[in-house]
Amino acid sequence: MDKEGDGDGPEDEEEKRKWEELLALPPHGSEVFIGGLPRDITEEDLRELCEPLGEIYEVRLTKDKETKENKGFAFVTFTDKEAAQRAVEDVQDREYKGRTLRCSLSQTKHRLFVGNVPKGLGEEELTNIIKGKGPGVVNIEMFKDQHDPNRNRGFLFVEYYNHACADYARQNLSSPDFKVDGSQLTVSWAEPKGSTDASSAAGQVKTIYVKNLPENVSKEKIKELFDKHGEVTKIVLPPAKAGHKRDFGFVHFAERSSALKAVKGSEKYEIDGQVLEVSMAKPLADKKPDHSHRSGGGPSYPLPPYGGGGYMGDPYGAYGGGGPAYNQPMIYGRGPAPAGMRMVPMVLPDGRLGYVLQQPGGMPPPPPPRRGGDRRDGGRGGEGSRRYRPY
Repeated sequence: MDKEGDGDGPEDEEEKRKWEELLALPPHGSEVFIGGLPRDITEEDLRELCEPLGEIYEVRLTKDKETKENKGFAFVTFTDKEAAQRAVEDVQDREYKGRTLRCSLSQTKHRLFVGNVPKGLGEEELTNIIKGKGPGVVNIEMFKDQHDPNRNRGFLFVEYYNHACADYARQNLSSPDFKVDGSQLTVSWAEPKGSTDASSAAGQVKTIYVKNLPENVSKEKIKELFDKHGEVTKIVLPPAKAGHKRDFGFVHFAERSSALKAVKGSEKYEIDGQVLEVSMAKPLADKKPDHSHRSGGGPSYPLPPYGGGGYMGDPYGAYGGGGPAYNQPMIYGRGPAPAGMRMVPMVLPDGRLGYVLQQPGGMPPPPPPRRGGDRRDGGRGGEGSRRYRPY
C-alpha cells in the first residue's frame, strides 16, 4: 500500500520519530486470523507453521483471562500483505494435529470518518489539515455540495497505511484542543470501503441464531463447533422461561465474514444427535417495532386502566404475555386526551383495535360479537377459556 501524501512530515524531532515508528509497522492486510487450533498449541508451534510462508512480525495466541488456557485461535502478523495472503491460501482447511484449521485476513480498522467539517473549506485546505495530524494517509474521500461545488458536504473518509497510523490520527483529530475554523471535528472508525450493506443495521450483524440446542449444552461445546469459521467473541444462552425449555442461543463473531461462513447452506451442525438450525441474527432495529407512530397517524398513548383497577380482563387477547401478535391499534384524534377524559380501547367496525375518548367511570366498550354463536369465554380466567381473535 502506497504511503503517499506524508510530505515532509512534522518539524518537531520527537514527533518525526513517532511518525517513522508508525510507518515502520506492517501495512493493513498483513495480519491473519487462525482458528480451530489445538488447545495445547504454543507460540513456537505457530511460528513453525507460518514461517515458511513469509517473515513474521508478531504472533498473538489468545488465552482465557481467568484460566490462562488457549482459546483455540490466534493472530499472526506478517511484515507484508503478500505473505498474509499466502497464509490464507495455505492454512485454510489444513489438517493440523487432528484439527481442521481456518484462516482469514484480520479486518483491523484503518479507515476514519471525519464529520462536522466546516463546509467552506476547499479540498487542498482539508488535505493539508488531515495530513498534518498523522502519517500514512493513503486516500481522502471528500464530497462536494451538489448545489455549490465550491463547498464540501461537511464530512469525509480517510484511509491510512495501517491501524497504528489511523489510531494516532484519530486521537489527534478528535483532541479537545484541536479545532478547525472554530469547529470541533467528530472522528470515529469507519466501515471498510466496499463492505456489503455497511450502512444498514443488517449489514453489520456479526451474530448467528442457533436453534434446536440440547437443553444442557455448554457454551464451550457450542464454541468448539463454530470457532472453525473465525474468532468467537461471545456465546449467549438466554435463561429458559418458567415451565419452558430453552433450545436456542446466539454466537457472536469478531467479523461478519465469519458469521456468513457459519450460515452457509453447505454447513451442517449436530450436537448430541440433534441437528441444529442456524441463521443470521436480526439486528435490534428489526426486532423492536417503532411505537412512535401508529397506522392511523396519531401519537402513541399508554394503555389506560378501567376504573382505576387495571386493564379489565384483556378480553381481546391483544395485550399481555402470551397473546398473539397483532398489528398496532388505530388511534383516532391527535394530541393528549382532554381533561376529564381517557383513552380506552375498542374493536373498530373493520376489525382493528382502536382507541376512543371516554369519561372516567363510563361503561367500557362491549366485547366483539362471537363468531357463529360460539360460546367461549373471552377472558383469561377459567378452565378451557380462549381469547377472541379479531383478526
